[in-house]
Amino acid sequence: MSTEPRLIRKYVNRRLYDTTESRYVNLEDLRRVINAGVSIRVIDQASNRDITTTVLLQIIGEAEKSGAPLLGTDFLAALIRLADRGDRDPGLAGRLQAALASATPADSQGVTRYTLENGHPVL
Repeated sequence: MSTEPRLIRKYVNRRLYDTTESRYVNLEDLRRVINAGVSIRVIDQASNRDITTTVLLQIIGEAEKSGAPLLGTDFLAALIRLADRGDRDPGLAGRLQAALASATPADSQGVTRYTLENGHPVL
């Protein structure tokens, strides 16, 4: 994996622009980039806000539509309930990260590095 995440800009017209490839991309293109082991960072052009987590969730959502559900409705509903609780468990993200790392050992280092560098839990 590269040390610097690939910068993607999201414009007001909802288009995603890959600054490395100098071209517009879609969610499927980003899924392929991620599967190739490249980290991404998505910035909203208008607000300059990091929206990487939102875009990663969109990629997962599209994958859920197109095949057998990876996460399932019970898991997603439980995750929503946990996210909405006022007394969030600060160790939950780390435990989910560890569970994911044990399920996918070949990619665990890249996922962990992304989480530590950008401060966003990746599911």
